[in-house]
Amino acid sequence: MSMSTLSNQVSDRQQIGQQRLDCVICNYRIDPDKATLSAFPCNLRAFADQTFHVWRCPTCETIHCLEAVDLDYYYAQYPGEALSLTAPLRLIYQGLQRRLTQHGFSVRHSLLDYGCGEGLFLQYLRSHGFAQCSGYDPYAAPDQYGNKAVLDQGPFDYILLSDVIEHVEDPRALLTTLDALLAPGGRILIGAPNAANLDLSQPNISDYYNEVHVPYHLHTYTRQVIEALALEQGWEPVKFFDRAYYDSPWFGLNARAWNQYQRLCDGTIDAVVSDPIEWGRALTSPRFWFYALFGYWLSFRTGMDILFQKPVAQAVMFAGPAAAGHPLNS
Repeated sequence: MSMSTLSNQVSDRQQIGQQRLDCVICNYRIDPDKATLSAFPCNLRAFADQTFHVWRCPTCETIHCLEAVDLDYYYAQYPGEALSLTAPLRLIYQGLQRRLTQHGFSVRHSLLDYGCGEGLFLQYLRSHGFAQCSGYDPYAAPDQYGNKAVLDQGPFDYILLSDVIEHVEDPRALLTTLDALLAPGGRILIGAPNAANLDLSQPNISDYYNEVHVPYHLHTYTRQVIEALALEQGWEPVKFFDRAYYDSPWFGLNARAWNQYQRLCDGTIDAVVSDPIEWGRALTSPRFWFYALFGYWLSFRTGMDILFQKPVAQAVMFAGPAAAGHPLNS
């Protein structure tokens, strides 16, 4: 597919700048006239008639969205305003909380949810006694979670970076910022799609196009790449989770079931995250019942969480002798 053909296809979008031809991890550069490009549909209802192109780096396997667009324009119509802390969402957040508490997180620790969206996980944590929880989201309103002043409350004992790193152009700059906000000995949980398990040859299957999520996911990484980026910060890997926290064994609360329900509707994520659930449509579908019951065990494992720890030894450099009394060191 030629560069001129691609330019014509995206002329009606809020396109900015140049196309992403260089891998942000290993600097491999593609020739757009010769590279293998996969066309993926946008999975939001507002832009469902638009397609974007992605390519996989042959060196590090990072997936890149070719077209650079005005993300403010696209985020302005992002679904989610109707989200609330429902009973199913509480069950899902229970799994995320467990991933943290199994590795030391307690009510006496501080936590920053970076990229917290509407702050629903923070609401969940506070309802369970975790009072020292803060959130920041660069796309939130300044009078809500878009106020950068909250970052001045750091350093934090724990940082949650869930479904964020794939949304930024420069992952190294983001992790460097978070390293300055993470206390020595502190832990950071990074959740992201797993590029190694995404089949770019099947762009019409929601199990894959939801994770590729064009044009919002700019770069999608493998486990090895994220661990390498963390190593650059001096962080040590603690635990790898080979599925996203929301891919749970609870009935209907797994990725395969959600994707099947999405296919029963209009194929967009709006059907799952903002529209009222059409239980009649779901419960009269044998395929939905199958995945609601067994989807957890048939997971494509397209998402992952990785927990890292900032070495306590850095306390000498960054915090001096007082670091010996830090809650994570006691």
